[in-house]
Amino acid sequence: MPPAMALSDEDRFNLEVLKLLLHVAWVDGGVEQHEANMVLGLGRSWSVPEAELKALMQSLEAGQRPAEPDYALLRKRPDDALQAARALVLSDGQVKPEETALLKKVQAALQGA
Repeated sequence: MPPAMALSDEDRFNLEVLKLLLHVAWVDGGVEQHEANMVLGLGRSWSVPEAELKALMQSLEAGQRPAEPDYALLRKRPDDALQAARALVLSDGQVKPEETALLKKVQAALQGA
């Protein structure tokens, strides 16, 4: 089996954005199929290595709460990360109070608060 390739800085950032999205999607206690599909599609469109995507999806399928994203890494491009999180929240056409509260926490974390 070939050795695992090291992730590029861009791949690491994109992977952490995907973790952030799953964390946001989980705010209501689980990730709905359309949310998981959106995250998987984004990961593929961003060319995140398939092994990394597979690991994220397998943990979801096992019912595990998504890992916390690396906010220190996301702070390098906070606007990109926050824009992706907001897009996910708005994807179902309704914003729940817990989603709004989590977005505020994410924004504070991205600002280093």
